[in-house]
Amino acid sequence: MIKLRTFASKCTPQALEYLDEHVNDWIDETGAQVKFANQNFGVVEGKGGQRDPHLFINIWYEPASG
Repeated sequence: MIKLRTFASKCTPQALEYLDEHVNDWIDETGAQVKFANQNFGVVEGKGGQRDPHLFINIWYEPASG
């Protein structure tokens, strides 16, 4: 069965570096077999009306068997 996992991050160098680590750790820890991935950019409005660009990554994967 194919499942979906979504990751999101602000678009700063530090946040994107953390996102890379987070996604890689998730794949390593779960043993997920990635079937397809895509990314999109959008703007998220935070508290006080501040608008920050964000990166959204969708990963379609097959869970590890076992």
